[in-house]
Amino acid sequence: MSADFTRTCEGCKLVFSEPWAKGKTGYRCGAPGPRRGYTVGIERFFPYIPAWCPEMIKESEENER
Repeated sequence: MSADFTRTCEGCKLVFSEPWAKGKTGYRCGAPGPRRGYTVGIERFFPYIPAWCPEMIKESEENER
């Protein structure tokens, strides 16, 4: 499993936004697990989906079936 550089976390139902420093908006992952709260963007989303994303792992497992 590796990061998906063809998509971003934008639109993911688990991502939440919060006020950041200097009036910016930060985006964090809300997926349950050890990486809950990790930052996935500030003002805009990172240009990839992290390899640890539970949704991406679940999608990969479903495709293996």
